[in-house]
Amino acid sequence: MNTPKAFGKSIKASQLGEGIAKFFPLGLAATESSGIPGSTSGLPRETLLPVLRAIREEVQEIRNIYATLEIRMVGGSLLIIYEADWKRVEEGLKKWYTESDEMEQDDEEDEEEEEDDKAKVGPAFTVKLIDFAHTLLVPGKGPDDGVLKGMDTVLKLLDSRIEELTVA
Repeated sequence: MNTPKAFGKSIKASQLGEGIAKFFPLGLAATESSGIPGSTSGLPRETLLPVLRAIREEVQEIRNIYATLEIRMVGGSLLIIYEADWKRVEEGLKKWYTESDEMEQDDEEDEEEEEDDKAKVGPAFTVKLIDFAHTLLVPGKGPDDGVLKGMDTVLKLLDSRIEELTVA
């Protein structure tokens, strides 16, 4: 889905829910005649929900870390990318959850074989903090409330989208 840059520049606070729904659309089920996913972009509900929950978890982790830092950031952004290919995103989610479980369990069985398999599967999503070249350390002044407010807004938007898809 192509969204012009003007949409992001012109969106109002009251339209943010619409914007997040546009960024994380619900895909159509496979058509009976062709057997392939619908031509609109988006992921099926059973895949989109775990992606949204995992992205939310990553954003929360970044927010928690940032809340401990005494810095000021001007012009920074959260970059959120997710796989839209239905099959690849499912494989990426399996990899993500497997890696999370492995980190918790500290299990090191057959490391070489697992690494070869993981190299073939891309991530289901990526969340990064970017564009923070204009960041200053400000010891004793606490975290940047503006950045935290922005991250809290993203978390609320993700929560709302998750709730929409759970209820529907």
